[in-house]
Amino acid sequence: MKIIKMRAGIFLLSLTIFIACSSPRYTLDTSKITFNDILDSIVREQDQIKSLEATSRISVDSPEFSGTFFAEVIYLEQDSLLISVSGPFGIQAGTLFIGKERFIFYNQIANKFYNGSVYEFKDKKFFQFPLSLSELMKILVAKETLTSMKIHDFTIKDKMFYILAEKGDSEYQMWIDHKTGRIKKITSLVGGQIHFIREYDDFIKVMGINFPRKIIMTRPKEKQAVSLYYTNIVLNKDIDKEKFVINVSDRAEQMDFFLNNETRY
Repeated sequence: MKIIKMRAGIFLLSLTIFIACSSPRYTLDTSKITFNDILDSIVREQDQIKSLEATSRISVDSPEFSGTFFAEVIYLEQDSLLISVSGPFGIQAGTLFIGKERFIFYNQIANKFYNGSVYEFKDKKFFQFPLSLSELMKILVAKETLTSMKIHDFTIKDKMFYILAEKGDSEYQMWIDHKTGRIKKITSLVGGQIHFIREYDDFIKVMGINFPRKIIMTRPKEKQAVSLYYTNIVLNKDIDKEKFVINVSDRAEQMDFFLNNETRY
């Protein structure tokens, strides 16, 4: 009988843990929580991401280019970002490093490299992505800037919390999943026209943080879309600084990045 009771106890404990882990973060009721509570919680969880190492499949669809890349992504908060992209058959296509002040981009296929100031570089595009560096960095670590927003509406829509907000000349529509407490979709409109749509899905819990494996950004007017799917996600582990070293061939040609501001390398 003791054995039976012990097993029953273990079963009940396991069931309790399962229910606790799978229960929603919030009750889907705007009378029981404020939009400030939700946005503050999102920011706190985003801020917990100090480092990221992951493998990603990146698909690009635009009038200029369509294709799929595979990338190793390494991120260290407020310090370094490294994206190493490979194409079909594992051929190295390019490596991009962003430090606090400087960047290096090495195009392995053309055997050319570029370097310069991060400030000058932040709005430039690479790897055929229809995204600027600042946009790319945002979606790679699934972080949204939610400060200084004027809230116009907070309600329930599509079985999620819905927030309508304004910041500068942009209007934002946000759908927040009450189960994870994270943004599932955010739409930015400028002058009544959709500027971008970002979607986050397939969340998993890593080191206590809800992190999306699937991230999609689209610009309907420009007919541009970029989607990422992460695997092998590691958060908040020590990262060896040697991983940020780029080995550039002695025969690589150094290029002036700003000779043509419109070129995507």
